Amino acid sequence: MEPHACAVPADAARDVEEKRLIEQMHRVYPETRDATIVDARHEWRDDCPPFPVGGYGDRPTVRNPGPPLVVAGDMVRTGLPVALMERAATAGFLAASALLERWGVRGVTLWTVPRHGRNAVPRRLAGAAARGPGTR
Repeated sequence: MEPHACAVPADAARDVEEKRLIEQMHRVYPETRDATIVDARHEWRDDCPPFPVGGYGDRPTVRNPGPPLVVAGDMVRTGLPVALMERAATAGFLAASALLERWGVRGVTLWTVPRHGRNAVPRRLAGAAARGPGTR
């Protein structure tokens, strides 16, 4: 297991946060309660890129107008339900495919989870509930 705790306050007590992370792992994965921890490595870094609320639209996309430039990384907008390392890898595949396309070579097909449920009725109900009463 490799649990991650992102956006921990800078003044957090490390021993408390590390214990809380293990407790949360046991809550989410009860089968880990009886497991023995054979190695633990704690990295406390402040190098995660900023992700301001509502800032997704300001991020670059893989394909860009202008010079033959493609962008990849965890700050890139991919349009797929991925985040951080997964976004960086996904953007890398999309960028490589965009470059290959320029030379007439087919890139890779990326598979992802469905963006919509199979039934439209629960989606509409969930959307109506999220908007609140009296709204459409």
